[in-house]
Amino acid sequence: MIIDRKPKYQGHFGIDQLTYKTKSGKLANREVFTRNNGVAALVYDTNKEKYILTSQWRAGSSGDVVEIVAGTLDKVDESPREAIVREIEEEIGYATDTIKLLNDCYMSPGCSTEVLSIYFCEVSQKVSEGGGLSSENEEIEIVEMTREEILSTMFKDAKTIIAVNWARYNHNI
Repeated sequence: MIIDRKPKYQGHFGIDQLTYKTKSGKLANREVFTRNNGVAALVYDTNKEKYILTSQWRAGSSGDVVEIVAGTLDKVDESPREAIVREIEEEIGYATDTIKLLNDCYMSPGCSTEVLSIYFCEVSQKVSEGGGLSSENEEIEIVEMTREEILSTMFKDAKTIIAVNWARYNHNI
């Protein structure tokens, strides 16, 4: 049970210090990384019969990471479904035809408040260039992969591994 929560840092992300009571009644402290919830989608182009991923620089890896489309719920009153449709258009330039929620999950519940909604989406029509938003300093490269390529790639990103494993057993094309 949380007894006290104090903001310790607020920037692009935040850090709060929690004081909580353990199940045995002891008081303990932890820091928690605070951020908006997120969305991610494994995107499949039904015309090209290819999966569409992104490659972009990520601060945590200090390098480029190939991953599924992802973003945060950073618009007021935006639902996860609305956010993933927006992110798909911003990042890879497609209109979304179908959306299937795979799961909502904590990415790192020991230290982060973020809940990630992971989807499988089908697309068929390119409506813009994609590549991300310059206002968010995004420089996204679009990566197309066949089923064989996606299943044989060793990804480093957890949400991508989750989605690809879903596709391995549930998306037979």
